Amino acid sequence: MHKWKNWVGVFATVVLLTVSSCASWTPEQKEYTAVGATGGALVGGGVGCAIGLQTDEDDPKAVGLGCGIGVLTGAVVGGIAGYLLAPKPVPPPPPPPPPPPPPPPPPPPPPVRQKLVLRGVHFDFNKYDIRAGDAAVLDEAITTLKANPGVVINVDGYCDAIGSVDYNQRLSEHRANAVTNYLLNGGINVLQLRVHGYGKTNFVATNKTAEGRAQNRRVELVPEP
Repeated sequence: MHKWKNWVGVFATVVLLTVSSCASWTPEQKEYTAVGATGGALVGGGVGCAIGLQTDEDDPKAVGLGCGIGVLTGAVVGGIAGYLLAPKPVPPPPPPPPPPPPPPPPPPPPPVRQKLVLRGVHFDFNKYDIRAGDAAVLDEAITTLKANPGVVINVDGYCDAIGSVDYNQRLSEHRANAVTNYLLNGGINVLQLRVHGYGKTNFVATNKTAEGRAQNRRVELVPEP
């Protein structure tokens, strides 16, 4: 009887070592398995020894074999039962959902269109020739228009109040065409130009003085919006 108890102790120790090596088991599974294996080994050993004694109580080998088989079988069955009876491990919580993607950046603001300011030119009385001093003004306009090829400008010709309406209408058109031809000769695309003659209208100064009439004899370069 003393020998099979030693077998139980040895086997329980082996079971405990085996259980302790299962790092993935929970503490409850290890505990239940160890208790089940130990209890199973005790019960199995008792049953095995009893069977061995009944078989041939005078033969110590038969008794020892019965005890050993009983301990082994009981430990295995008890360990499995203990493992199955152990509380199941709680599954880990699911990972948090990924953060939502950042909102797309706002579209860039539309480019601010630079206000284009072009100086106009003036003419002598009853003339539509480009004066030498005004050629530099138109050269400056050519440089600006080449830098802004998408801009369309109105070439608007005007007169002072002296003379008939029909005559001044034709004269204003001649003045607008003279400026247009200068711009075209300077390399400006014809599609950028809109030519108008407005005659004796839209005065910018009084027609009662020579200085005022000189300001009214003009061609304005007005960018379209």
